[in-house]
Amino acid sequence: MDPGTEQLSPGGALVVSWYPVQDESSGGRRRVGELLRALAPRVALLQPAPAHPGFPGAGFPTDFGRRKRGINWGMFNFRWPANRRLVRRWVLEHRPSVIVTASIWCHSPFDGLGIPRVLDAQNVDAATIAERLGPRHPFTRLVAAAERRALAESELVFCCSDADAERFRRGYGVPSAKLRVVPNGVTVAGRPPVPSAEAAALRAQDAGKTVLYFMGKTDYAPNADALRFIAGHLLPALERRAPGRFVCWANGGGPGLPAGVGHPALRWLGRVPSVPLWLAAADIAIAPVESGGGTRLKILEFLGAGKPLVATPKAAEGIDLVPGTDAELVSLDAMTDAILRLAADPARAAALGSAGRARMQASYTWESIRARWREALAPYGV
Repeated sequence: MDPGTEQLSPGGALVVSWYPVQDESSGGRRRVGELLRALAPRVALLQPAPAHPGFPGAGFPTDFGRRKRGINWGMFNFRWPANRRLVRRWVLEHRPSVIVTASIWCHSPFDGLGIPRVLDAQNVDAATIAERLGPRHPFTRLVAAAERRALAESELVFCCSDADAERFRRGYGVPSAKLRVVPNGVTVAGRPPVPSAEAAALRAQDAGKTVLYFMGKTDYAPNADALRFIAGHLLPALERRAPGRFVCWANGGGPGLPAGVGHPALRWLGRVPSVPLWLAAADIAIAPVESGGGTRLKILEFLGAGKPLVATPKAAEGIDLVPGTDAELVSLDAMTDAILRLAADPARAAALGSAGRARMQASYTWESIRARWREALAPYGV
């Protein structure tokens, strides 16, 4: 096992992640990073090697999550006997007061150790898979069985929204007393950032156009579907009604644009070092997402940056927004009209962006989210 900082403070929390979180480029990784910062200094981290340089803990050597074909094979990291033995040995040597698992796939290695487990559920995993494969698909059933077990055996469950909490209650019979809603958050800057030199240069190339912005990892199916919609339906519709007026910038991790996705007005940025510095140069944020779960960090970041947002209700699910005041929440069929209306009314777009940003400041800053984790875990001596 790859060792990190040597010692966990006695009685501290152990966070277990099925992917490495040094690079917080995705929403899930960022959430784990914020959880660690919330519990520091009384926290350690077990993750795929190498160990995180900023927290005590260790890295287990085999990471099936590096394989990205079809599904995230990282869910099988702890079905590998060597990984199970290593993480159990670490726990027995250091005896944390509570184990916080960042996925249902991190739950089973710690059976029988007598240490309470808490699940930080970033999604309702089986519901997300069922949206794509159907409720009777064998893989949906596998996920549901793992989720049911993790929920039943965890003393406390953090979920990202009231909607997710209701799914746990209704679908698995989880008692309300066991559930805590801890949404994702966003860092809201004191003043809007200045675009990076690269963003400003691209903006100059697109002078006179309305710049739309989308982001998301392209190896996550809901984001891939959104990019197909943008390239295959949204941009062609905008081009027919307002020729030469719109472009869409898109960024994210993953292997690049999905096969067959492309349009002359789609600018693929790939992975960028600072999303806010690119987002600052855009006009309207969009999220044509129709599946998935959890609280989407892209929505929080768009709103935290003060950008007017056009999104599907599914994309904003679990976020306390007033439609038409904080964001335009519309169906995919209505998205073209909503974007055209905002582009034609800069004052309305600015008001929408300001209201969304205020909503983030009031309810979704990471500072307030970290306080919720600390309060809920205080009884465990963290």
